[in-house]
Amino acid sequence: MSPSKVDPRAQRTRAAALAAAAELLGEGGPGAVTHAAVAERSGVGRATVYRHWPQQQHLLLDALADSTEPLLSVGEGAVRDQLVRQLAERLDWFNQSLSASVTAALIDQAERDPRTREMRQLLYGTAVEQLRAALRTGAKRGELRAGADDHAALLLTRIMGPLFFRRYLLGQALDEEFVVRSVDNALASWMPYA
Repeated sequence: MSPSKVDPRAQRTRAAALAAAAELLGEGGPGAVTHAAVAERSGVGRATVYRHWPQQQHLLLDALADSTEPLLSVGEGAVRDQLVRQLAERLDWFNQSLSASVTAALIDQAERDPRTREMRQLLYGTAVEQLRAALRTGAKRGELRAGADDHAALLLTRIMGPLFFRRYLLGQALDEEFVVRSVDNALASWMPYA
């Protein structure tokens, strides 16, 4: 069906369901975004929700895309401590079996679907930009050596890479100790005393 012939009712039900999915994601995390919960919250029939998103991970991917929350959201305070805190707060999500499914779906779909590639770029690109700003601030405060911000994408890879590898390839649960090691290892060469 061409974009000009899209049923406005279908657009409205999809938008209502997606708004409900984004609310549920913000309130209860990924586990709260189910077809039944979205149908109940939005007032859209469950069959309609399934018609728009036959698989739960696709519903969750679209809810993630609709959400403005980046992978990392670094604000005030010591950069290292913020990174540890942000990632520790997401341990429950990483350790859920659904997170593996959503991550696999995102990786798979991004290879073939431009919209999913844009969503991936939004999620990770925003994280890199926020990390870059935090690293720059950390360097100004003397927490890190100057120039760390020029390597934000690499540092994000060095932080997230071990987490993704351990959780999704080795199938091992993550804990705060592992998060601390990943962050400290990534930042070690940029510490002022290194």
